[in-house]
Amino acid sequence: MSVKMTNERYSHIDLLKFAIECFIRVGVPRDDARLIADHLVSASLRGVDSHGVLRIPDYIDGVERGYVKVNPRPRILKETPISALMDGDRGFGIPIAMKAVELAIAKARSSGMAIIGVKNLGHVGMLAYYTKKLVEENLLGFACANCAAMVAPWGGSERILGTNPISIGIPVPGGNPIIVDMATSAIASAKVLIALKEGKELQPNIALDRDGRPTRDPKAVLEEGTLLPFGGHKGYAISLVVEILSSALIGGPTSKEVPFHESTQGGFLLAALDPLIFRDKDEFEKDVLRVIDIVKNCRLREGFSEILIPGELEDREYELRIRRGIPIDLETVKSLKAVAEKLGVPFPNKIS
Repeated sequence: MSVKMTNERYSHIDLLKFAIECFIRVGVPRDDARLIADHLVSASLRGVDSHGVLRIPDYIDGVERGYVKVNPRPRILKETPISALMDGDRGFGIPIAMKAVELAIAKARSSGMAIIGVKNLGHVGMLAYYTKKLVEENLLGFACANCAAMVAPWGGSERILGTNPISIGIPVPGGNPIIVDMATSAIASAKVLIALKEGKELQPNIALDRDGRPTRDPKAVLEEGTLLPFGGHKGYAISLVVEILSSALIGGPTSKEVPFHESTQGGFLLAALDPLIFRDKDEFEKDVLRVIDIVKNCRLREGFSEILIPGELEDREYELRIRRGIPIDLETVKSLKAVAEKLGVPFPNKIS
């Protein structure tokens, strides 16, 4: 969840303005710059710091290195009433993924369901951002993506699969939605970098060094080491499915073929489902609440104070950070200030 070594807090409004201006300075159209900035700040507000404002320098670097185009021409390659295959023309992943969201909403409204595949695009960021957009339209959402190889398959000792995240969103009447968003690796790759910045060891049994030996050293993982799938062979199975859905199904690259950079992505798959194709709205909502009530009222295990629903912790963190500001570790502040100086963008003042 949150970055622990946090010595400075910043207003989310100030960070949003800063991020927008940074992306405009490297040639990103204003509307796209706003989408990218809103996405990154939203991730930071939800406590998903690994996909938040710390990505700004990496995204800028991706433009400078030619991994990402600032003025792409995305197009639809193939389309049916319930599906579409898009080519992102190597543009920033976030605005292109939002086009997929808009298309999925329109198709699900008219046909009850939609599935959109997108290949040839940059990093799409936090998948929960997209499933949450679908949930806000009273649709069930699913998203997955593959990325540069960083994970060994179960029994393997080299980078073959990406961290290959998945997200599922379910609307909850009168409350915050259920939002599942997780890497299929034991941890997200960006959290290894955060551990390195903080001088912390990784948890045991989640990573290997370049020789295939277990390690807790984040530096050893980043230097040709590998992460392991979550849940052993079960996580590996899910990761492999995500790999196929994000590459073979839509004609995108495998994780091994994706350039290793924080601004890159393999393929992106998004699905939307209108619950009305199965049941009356009131009946569905009543039963969703009933399931949540059953789960919430489970007898607690020793050491626990409550049962949380997926996404609930992030929603609480969001409210807290809206009030108190977004905490950013000093190493990330330093890298953001370096970008600000290079681009001639004023850096926000910290909250006293």
